[in-house]
Amino acid sequence: MHFQTLLFFKADGVVTAANGGHIFIQPLLDQFGTVTGSGMTLGLVIFMSFFARSAQMKSIGKLSLVPGAFNINEPTLFGLPIVLNPLLALPFILMPALSMCATYVLIQIHVLPYLTGVMVPWTTPPIISGFLVGGWQMAIWQAIVIAASFFVYFPLARRYDKILYQQEQAKEQEILSK
Repeated sequence: MHFQTLLFFKADGVVTAANGGHIFIQPLLDQFGTVTGSGMTLGLVIFMSFFARSAQMKSIGKLSLVPGAFNINEPTLFGLPIVLNPLLALPFILMPALSMCATYVLIQIHVLPYLTGVMVPWTTPPIISGFLVGGWQMAIWQAIVIAASFFVYFPLARRYDKILYQQEQAKEQEILSK
């Protein structure tokens, strides 16, 4: 069978519903649900690296920045921690759902193109992976989604940062008073 037929391409190279294109395929989850790791944590990592006041969040953010760009977020999940953290659980769960639903709707109303069905290696950095699965429109959309992840995490991450900063200040005062 011809390669383009396998990917449901028309003669002009465009995937559509009429020629067998689908929206709910693995790249939707990979590139708009778990890009930058489960929970889409790159926005949180950017906050921690550049805007956090607490030493813990700053150090974890700097440690997580490069791995986060390659979809590895275990330093964030377990170093911050996000695991069993009631403040950060809500954006961790909400962000992938928002991203996938918005992507679905934008494809459905023909603002974004159908995904091509290309399976990108999971460590491919965001924006590059968006380009590979849907062209320049998907690359731009992926950048917008990552920027949105910053704002989804921001309020609760800032609150958690304040708690950690106050704990660090109290510990510092305790050490100085001894």
